[in-house]
Amino acid sequence: MTEYTTEQILDKIRNRDRNEMLDLHDCKIHDADLAGWDLSKINFEWTDFDHVDMTGAVFEHSDLNHVWFKDCKVRGVKFLYCDVKEANFRWMDFTGADFSGSNFYMTLFEYAVLDDVKDNDDTKYYRMVCPETGPFIAWKCCTDLRVVQLLVPADARRVSATADTCRCDKAKVLSIKSIDETKSYDWAQSTVDPNFYYEVGKWVEPANGFQPDRWMDSSPGIHFFMDRQRCVDYQTK
Repeated sequence: MTEYTTEQILDKIRNRDRNEMLDLHDCKIHDADLAGWDLSKINFEWTDFDHVDMTGAVFEHSDLNHVWFKDCKVRGVKFLYCDVKEANFRWMDFTGADFSGSNFYMTLFEYAVLDDVKDNDDTKYYRMVCPETGPFIAWKCCTDLRVVQLLVPADARRVSATADTCRCDKAKVLSIKSIDETKSYDWAQSTVDPNFYYEVGKWVEPANGFQPDRWMDSSPGIHFFMDRQRCVDYQTK
């Protein structure tokens, strides 16, 4: 992994060809002051930012997949139409940031400060995947590839992070069928807790409670998908 300091990284940015994507993937940028800089159209994939000041910096059409921010200043940063998949932003303070148009699939925001963050309809996997209000139908797979259809009621708490999976604190089991929908069952066993069962017509609540923080993805709650096929694909991949 190539390491860059402030002067080294800024020298590359100053002398770049603006018509081409600057390749800075798989490197380490440490103790650098990039505050307010235009960092657009740069491939930072797999790059580690360590103690970097990026306050108000602009990333537009940049590749930030798999980046790792550690002890960085990122208030007011702009991620505009960037790929930001599977990045690690734990503990970062993104107050006043702009995420418009960027894709945050599977990116980690645990313990991050996200006050006054701006996004738009083109932003992917930052807003909740499931409806924030009202009842809806959800799906989950259990052992023996039994697909459970759930009714999440209007008064249920529900959250999602940056993936297709969601969580809620209660649901009613409407049906249980085989993947090809040719067989129906009365019950299904959880793939995580062998003592937890879903039974048709009954309400279920998570045995281990419910974590209301949406960014704590792998945490207590009834995990589900909004789309039956995505549920099946996840279980059979």
